Amino acid sequence: DDPGAKWLGIQSYRVEFKAREKREPMVWIDKFCIDQNSIERDLRCLPLFLSGCEEMVVLCGPTYLRRLWCVLEVLTFVHMGGRVDRIRIEPVLRDGHEDEDRAELRHAFESFDATQCNCFLESDKERMLCIIKAAFGGLDQFN
Repeated sequence: DDPGAKWLGIQSYRVEFKAREKREPMVWIDKFCIDQNSIERDLRCLPLFLSGCEEMVVLCGPTYLRRLWCVLEVLTFVHMGGRVDRIRIEPVLRDGHEDEDRAELRHAFESFDATQCNCFLESDKERMLCIIKAAFGGLDQFN
């Protein structure tokens, strides 16, 4: 998804948070806090990382729901006690393509199917789908 649009999403969240809480937000950003050279090791700590979060901000662009790691992070947040109403979705919309991106996001939510998500490694996808099946009793219940 568009990096500039992601930055605007983070800033939108920051402005709203500062107005509400009268302070800067403290954030944990997965891309920066998980060692990208040792993802397997750090992801074992994902439940611990997310259990310390009061709120989850999802920078949701057109590709978000096609990336199984992203979907698994939301699942983990909820399973670690995070409430669904504490998940804030910030749409990531490209400048000049807002209507197109909104339509694509709407379609992605309406037609979501975890089996259609992608992972860099097929073995990761198989393992994550097994986790989802175990947590929800099957993929149909999750989807």
